[in-house]
Amino acid sequence: MYQGLPIATNKLPLPDRKSIPHHLLECVKWYENPWTVGKYVAAATVIIRDIVARGKLPIVVGGTHYYMQSLLFECSLVNGNLEHRTAQEQETKWPILAAPTRDMLDELRAVDPQDAARWHPNDRRKIRHSLEVYLTSGKIPSDIYNEQRAKNAAGSAIRNPDHPACELSRGPIDDAASPLRYDPLILWIYADLNELSARLNHRVDDMIRAGLVEEVKSMQQVLNERESSGTAVNQRSGIWVAIGFKELLALHVLDPCSTDLGKGDLEKVQAHGIEQIKIASRQYARQQHRWIRSKLLQALEEHNALERMVSLDGTELSLWHQNVEATSSKVVSAFLNGDAIPRGSMMPDVESEILVPRTKPKIKARYCEICDMTLMTQGEWDAHPKSKKHRRAIRTPRDRQAWYSKNSAQETLSQAGFAPDKR
Repeated sequence: MYQGLPIATNKLPLPDRKSIPHHLLECVKWYENPWTVGKYVAAATVIIRDIVARGKLPIVVGGTHYYMQSLLFECSLVNGNLEHRTAQEQETKWPILAAPTRDMLDELRAVDPQDAARWHPNDRRKIRHSLEVYLTSGKIPSDIYNEQRAKNAAGSAIRNPDHPACELSRGPIDDAASPLRYDPLILWIYADLNELSARLNHRVDDMIRAGLVEEVKSMQQVLNERESSGTAVNQRSGIWVAIGFKELLALHVLDPCSTDLGKGDLEKVQAHGIEQIKIASRQYARQQHRWIRSKLLQALEEHNALERMVSLDGTELSLWHQNVEATSSKVVSAFLNGDAIPRGSMMPDVESEILVPRTKPKIKARYCEICDMTLMTQGEWDAHPKSKKHRRAIRTPRDRQAWYSKNSAQETLSQAGFAPDKR
């Protein structure tokens, strides 16, 4: 969406678009405030409705799965109605958002202990977002989540294939109870993660040959000119956090005059920066894979729409036409004709494995004063007393019994709706 860094962000070159209209590419100037997911959903929804109104088929390609899922599901955004303010504007209006993380967590505990228990005490971004939801909407986040769950439950009945109201519309769904905005077909081009990692490494090498270092240097010069004119630039979001930009900048590989290192040393530093890009790319790919397994598939299952996800085997590039192009063509044709959607090109045993939603353990922060540690799941908490650190800290049976008694009492109070633990 952002202008700049076409190599780092792997923007599709104009000739490769083959005269097919592409929307929301480079629609945000690099110096503008970064878009929130709510703003993206609003803009994309307008475009999709226009395409459908003209009798065409919108195809959403991505990308950031959080944005994609927020576009698909009505209720996936807690911040859908939040005021669109910059971080500086928010902190000016609500100074607590600029406070230390511990102070923000204490404030969140005061207004919504249930939501505060979901976050690790060091997770500043999520704690801040929960406070922002409360300050902007006037509602505590837990109430908003509960409302969404109730709406999702109502929508599940409407999305049941046996329900008489379930019709194929190929466009926006008007039923306000349904959490799905559209009647979608989702194509997941899956590749074995080891094979994908090798491909990503080659892709980074191709980006370097295409001029990534020079591209980042050019953007750095623009950034320096902007800041030298007295205009502050938020480098914590938007185009400035793209993989490939920050890794090279952080290692000072772009300006030999700014370092005492020799040419050979600079080459080593640059090689290290390139390796960091490869690592970040592989990590991001795995994060996307986990998102699909733990969030998207789970959401589709909850709304009786798992059959709308079709997996395509993209592991073997020599079989790309057969496994991806030909298979997806058959699947899309069946979908548009209202026929039963055929299975994708994955082997049945592999498909049955990857299309099973992966549930995450329930999150609830618990604090061990003895060890000064926060544990985030019940499994971690149950295993903690057996850890070496905890056993070294509690040596006598009396201390051990006192610890168990205290934490059992805290658990009872917590279940009753109190939050005695102040960490």
